[in-house]
This record gives sequence, structure tokens and C-alpha cells, in this order.
Amino acid sequence: MKSKITATAAILAALAFLHPHPALSQPATDGGKKPGFWQPQAQVDNTRNITLRLLNETGLNLEYGQSGASLSSLPVGTSKNIIVRISNRTGDIANIPINTTGGSATLKYDYNVDSQTNIVTIRITRSDPRTRQDRSVYIDEKGRVYSF
Repeated sequence: MKSKITATAAILAALAFLHPHPALSQPATDGGKKPGFWQPQAQVDNTRNITLRLLNETGLNLEYGQSGASLSSLPVGTSKNIIVRISNRTGDIANIPINTTGGSATLKYDYNVDSQTNIVTIRITRSDPRTRQDRSVYIDEKGRVYSF
């Protein structure tokens, strides 16, 4: 009898851990920000084409990728515009990895959005190696812009 009670208690305790928990990476459902390590960095109008303007201020050569294309270079001190065309997809709109050639340095992305023109300027700089490294710009189906 004692083993049945112990087994029942163990099962109930295990089930308590199985109920759904919101992921820390989810944006707040009420539109506000909640503490977490991954929050939107900017917001764009997802009903119009989006221009991503990459500014290389790292002092290093960078490379970036676009969906379905090979890697492109972004030399020191240059900029590059990437047009993200809006489609009828319900998933993510864009995922653009940006890294140093060979991945040898940590990077940080700073965002500035011009809502009139729907241009997202991404200033890419070097980051302290002890901090989180940005590796990709991601835009979701609601126009939220993230770094991860």
C-alpha cells in the first residue's frame, strides 16, 4: 500500500512539470515587453517590402547570407541594401546570417527603423566576447525584428 501511495505521489509530481510554460523567447501576448533574453529589437511594417541596410563598422570583413543564395561579402566600412519582398507565406519573412569570415569575432547589431520608408538600418560592430553574440537578423510574420 505504501508503494502505491509513493508511486502516485511521484506521478503527480512529474505531471506538475509537464503543464505548458511560456517560452522565454516568445514576445508578450499583450504587446508589451516581458523580461527575457530574446526580445524584438525593432518593428517593421510587414505589409510592405522591407529594406535591410547592413553597415559594416567592425573593422573586419563580413559575410552574410540570404535565403536560397550563396554567401556574399560585406567588406570593411561598406554598406549593403537587402530587399525583403513580402509574400503570402505565414511563416518567417527573413533570416539573414551575418558573421565575420571564419567566425573569429563576436558581433553586435544595433537597429534603427525608418517607418516612412520601411528601412531597417543595422549597424554591425564588434562586441565584447563575454557578451551574447549576434549571428543572424530574423524578421517574423508580424514584422518583429530579432537578433540571435
